[in-house]
Amino acid sequence: MKSTFLKRCLFSLFMLGSYPGLSQTNPTASAPTQQFTPAQLQEDLHFMHQVLNEAHPGMYRYTSKARFEELFDSVAQTLNRPMTQQEFFVAATPLIVALKDGHVKWMPRERKHGQYYYNLDQLFPLELHFTGKQAHLVYNMAGTSAIPLGAEIVSINGLSTEKMVEKLLPTVFFSDGNSQAVKWLSLDKFLPFYYGTYIGASPSYEIAFRVPGSPSVQTAQVPAVTLETIQKLEKERERPQQPPIRVAYKDQNTALLSIDNFNIYKNEMDVEKVMKDIFWQMNAKNTQHLIIDLRGNEGGIDKWGALLYSYLTDKKFRYYDSMLVPKKEKFTFEKNIIWLPGMYPLYRRLISKTKGGNYTFRFKKTLREQKPQKNPFKGEVYILTDGYSFSVTSEFCAIAHHHKRATFIGRETGGGYYGNTSGFHVPVKLPNTDLELAVPQWNYFMAVSGYPHKDRGILPDYPVEYTAQDLIQKRDVDLEFTMELIKSKRASSAQAK
Repeated sequence: MKSTFLKRCLFSLFMLGSYPGLSQTNPTASAPTQQFTPAQLQEDLHFMHQVLNEAHPGMYRYTSKARFEELFDSVAQTLNRPMTQQEFFVAATPLIVALKDGHVKWMPRERKHGQYYYNLDQLFPLELHFTGKQAHLVYNMAGTSAIPLGAEIVSINGLSTEKMVEKLLPTVFFSDGNSQAVKWLSLDKFLPFYYGTYIGASPSYEIAFRVPGSPSVQTAQVPAVTLETIQKLEKERERPQQPPIRVAYKDQNTALLSIDNFNIYKNEMDVEKVMKDIFWQMNAKNTQHLIIDLRGNEGGIDKWGALLYSYLTDKKFRYYDSMLVPKKEKFTFEKNIIWLPGMYPLYRRLISKTKGGNYTFRFKKTLREQKPQKNPFKGEVYILTDGYSFSVTSEFCAIAHHHKRATFIGRETGGGYYGNTSGFHVPVKLPNTDLELAVPQWNYFMAVSGYPHKDRGILPDYPVEYTAQDLIQKRDVDLEFTMELIKSKRASSAQAK
């Protein structure tokens, strides 16, 4: 009876990812030009230090305490003049980056969009594809044709692409550890945000470019775009609604299991039934090759990652090795907390001390030994990943990689191999600048070992890089490569016979 009661009471805490504290546009929000005094900025910086020290259970997972103290002192020294919210946001970003925790939220409390915060009427108008310190045009949101698609972008407003990358890449904090692919993918997808926030904005942009096959550099003026233009484009690009978990058969022996996200609730889909039906069908068809497409899957509910692996093994396995949480006592900054789950007080009472003197929360099924399914899939498994394969997705990938159960194709996952800090968030409002800092509460350690890259995601067995032309032509290079790999394995098997 007791376990059933706890399960019901604490269900809302077992979710990974987002939280209801995210705000939308408020017409009474502070003007972007409002100036804050050095004293106000120092107070907000001190508050950030306080929140992270008390509430982030994995603060020193990748960066030492001594290094953090140096960073806080360094940022404090720059807060010697009045600043706008945006200027303080930029000044404090190195602290968020140093956490190397892709689950931390750092944003204005009031905003019009989940990804764009500043200079919303003068956003950078080009979508570029970055390969190293080069960039090529894949789409012009301003609708002009002065620059041909595929052209190499040499500079923007006089700043070389190489210098731009050097400035922007270190500001990307949506990654665990030192995972790299997610940083490049973020520049590809959200360059208008990074450029407008960390470099600046203008009514138009002077673009120096080089047409493929030509050594000469040309220039063109491209007008800025507004947030409304970007939102309209986002709506046009929305894919037709389809089940988040679905299977298709590429041929009689090969299944493609696509999982868009793991953030699926019972009223949306009965995941256990869907998984059972899919794997029963594959076994009935005698499927030999399973491709699991996890590209762009940013995670969700952890038990779905464990469930998926239970269909790929015939042995018991551990998913999480352990989990640490912040202290059991109340936070000193509770009056600044924006939102907490209703069962949070009960959760806090159930926190217990570990033998090492840390704190943990033991009421999670994924901390226990997991059982395999009765009729798991025994064929070859190929997993497609990219930089936005994150959180639970990276956890599942780490388990599959550790047990040598799959071949990985694509790009490094954005989530860390050995775990992450996620779970529900404690979101707080900074006292003066109206910025929001949301700190995840559960520091997970995966039941894996032997991986030499302590601070990286799951690196693919077969790295696949896209060109600008691949993106322009909407080629699925990962899937093409995987099908060719399966074809070659079949040929080799046939010759061996």
